[in-house]
Amino acid sequence: MKNSQLYILCFGTTLTSIKNEYLKCKTLSDFEELAKKSMMPHRFYYYDYKAGQGHTYQACRHYFDKQLRIMPRVLIDVSEISLKTTIFGLIYESPILIATSACHCLAQVDGEVATARAATETQCIFTYNWTFSNMPEEYVLQTLADKKGYRAIVITCDQPHERIRDFVLPLFEEASKNIDPELMKNMSIPNLNIPGIIVKQHFGTGSVTWANIEWIRKLTQLSIICKGILSPIHAELAIKYGANGIIVSNHDGRLIDTAPPAIECLEDVVNAVDGRAEVFVDTGIRSRTDVLKTLALGARAVLIGRPILYGLACGGQDSVRRVLDILKRELVYDMACCGLTSIDQINKDILYKH
Repeated sequence: MKNSQLYILCFGTTLTSIKNEYLKCKTLSDFEELAKKSMMPHRFYYYDYKAGQGHTYQACRHYFDKQLRIMPRVLIDVSEISLKTTIFGLIYESPILIATSACHCLAQVDGEVATARAATETQCIFTYNWTFSNMPEEYVLQTLADKKGYRAIVITCDQPHERIRDFVLPLFEEASKNIDPELMKNMSIPNLNIPGIIVKQHFGTGSVTWANIEWIRKLTQLSIICKGILSPIHAELAIKYGANGIIVSNHDGRLIDTAPPAIECLEDVVNAVDGRAEVFVDTGIRSRTDVLKTLALGARAVLIGRPILYGLACGGQDSVRRVLDILKRELVYDMACCGLTSIDQINKDILYKH
């Protein structure tokens, strides 16, 4: 997948990780803690950044942990469990996707290439940030399992300003003078420098509207996914202007504080869409039970963002693969506890009702 618009300036180069320490990580929180130890503070801050006081992110975690509880089911044959699912009519090995994100090279020198290789090894979908990637498109395509091309376009709809860049760029400029001289060296965004590129002409900060979605719809037969939808009204508009999919997301709490958790908005969006588009979700997903709960509320699949970047910082491609393997393996365990043998069996019946 490729992302047509993401307003974050991309920086990057390598960081020295704590060799093989990632093998001790058992949870996604372990990867985050190890990344914090192994990354330079200004680089980790870019990944960890949360708007305001971080209430949006914390509300998301509270909703997952306190509002949604799983009701196990017993004495059901779960000797064979499959994670296979369908997305836009095609069969994939897992409902766990790698979310669109910028600046992979802040974590590890191979950046998006290492992430894409890990995705290929674990048979997970990788959403490539085409606009603000350090890696040229053709270089990343060499690492993907399917070299025929992209299957969908993800359009970031919820970032009308450059707030994150404005907060982080001064820190980067200062750090590059003394403690991190390699930081600014790889700031190029090669895909935007392609002669005749049309993205610059149609997307600018604060100027993206539904008309842009309609314009893209006329240009391609690929599925279009609108990322950053929380409101059922906006879900309706996305479908009206040509979207085939919707990612319920609040940008992992990075844009506006005190916004509602994406997971809390998910069911309303699913009900409003009513099968006319496929619904995905990201933001705050940090465990296998989080994945199970989002699927139970109607998501077609989930997207994992920051944990992938933390994994990349801990040990490159191998560590990203471990993050994904842990999520997949633990999801199988949790499905077994709920008496589920396939993804299409997951529904609200597994959630505890007061």
